[in-house]
Amino acid sequence: MQFSPYNFLSAHNPEAISKYVNTVEFEKGQLLYQPPQRITPIYEIVKGAICIGTYSPSGLEVCYDILKPGEFFGNLRYLNGQFLEFAKSLSSVIVREYDCDFFKRITVVEPDISEWFNIQVVKRWCRAEDRLYAVRSLDAASKVRKIMVDFQNQVEDASGRLINLQKVITLQDIADLSGLTRQTVSKVLKEEIFA
Repeated sequence: MQFSPYNFLSAHNPEAISKYVNTVEFEKGQLLYQPPQRITPIYEIVKGAICIGTYSPSGLEVCYDILKPGEFFGNLRYLNGQFLEFAKSLSSVIVREYDCDFFKRITVVEPDISEWFNIQVVKRWCRAEDRLYAVRSLDAASKVRKIMVDFQNQVEDASGRLINLQKVITLQDIADLSGLTRQTVSKVLKEEIFA
C-alpha cells in the first residue's frame, strides 16, 4: 500500500480522520475553488485528475499543472494572501479534504508524514523546473512531445473508469504547460506527433 497521510492516520490516529478529514466527490468540470477564495482545505486526490492554475488579466484560465491520484493541493497560507489559484476537475474525482491547520500540524509533528510531504514538494518543484527548462530550451515539437509523455498514463476516475490523461487535457492546457500557443500545439500534433 502506498504511503499517504490518510493511510498513516488510519493506522495511528483514526479519530483524527473523523474530526479533520472529509472525502468528497466532484463531477467532471467542477471548480473546487477559485479566486477570490483564499481559504481552502488541503486536498489529496484519491481518484481522477485536477487542473490547477490561475487567470490571465483578461480572465482566461491558465493551467500550470495537472495533478493525479496521490498528489495534494490547496492553500497552505504561507504566501501572505498571494493565492489566486483555481482547481478544476478534469474527470469525476474523489478527493480527501484535510483541515488546513491540522494538515500543517501533522506535516511538522509526524515524521513519516513530514518525509512524505517533503518528497511531494520536491517532486512538484522538480517537475516545475523541468517544464521551465523545456519552455526555455526545446523546440516546439520537443516541448509538445515532452508534455504528451508526461500525460501518457491512465488514471481511474470516481466511477472506477480508466481515463487517458491525454484525452482530458485540452490543447490550451498543453500550450500553457509548454509555453506555446494553442495553434502551435495543434499544428505540432497534426504534423509531427499524430502524422
